[in-house]
Amino acid sequence: MNELIAGMSRVTDTSRRMDAEIATGLVLLDDQQRVQRRNKRIDSLIRSWPIALGICLSLCAPMMKDLLENFKPWGMWLVFPFVSLSERPELHLGDELKQLLPQIVLYAQFPFEGFAAKRFLKGRVTLRGVAGQVLLYHFLGIAQILLVCTALGNGVLH
Repeated sequence: MNELIAGMSRVTDTSRRMDAEIATGLVLLDDQQRVQRRNKRIDSLIRSWPIALGICLSLCAPMMKDLLENFKPWGMWLVFPFVSLSERPELHLGDELKQLLPQIVLYAQFPFEGFAAKRFLKGRVTLRGVAGQVLLYHFLGIAQILLVCTALGNGVLH
């Protein structure tokens, strides 16, 4: 009988050790997963530099617009194609929206372009890739301006 009790005691001790090892392993796994999640968040923030740059550029956008007024319409079309598009009379916006929309687009254009570039480039956010995406957006904006000016308007580029 003593042998049976001693055997049960060894099994219980072994079971306790295994439980302790499993608990230790789970704690280590939890710590490792926590570190991986933190590193993933940091990497995500680092890859968000196009959005941060867009926000910084949007703070300077009114000054850039004032500088580009001297090179109207081409200067505005190259740097702020969506602002120029929102100012077009062919869009037939209401008076209030016609005044408000260009200001909204002026401040939102660069952060939105940064967000869209980050989103479309997924994990490969490089300076070259972001510049290519932004140039594509501006090209499409200029193409829209030309379409609106020639198809809906009287062909006058102003």
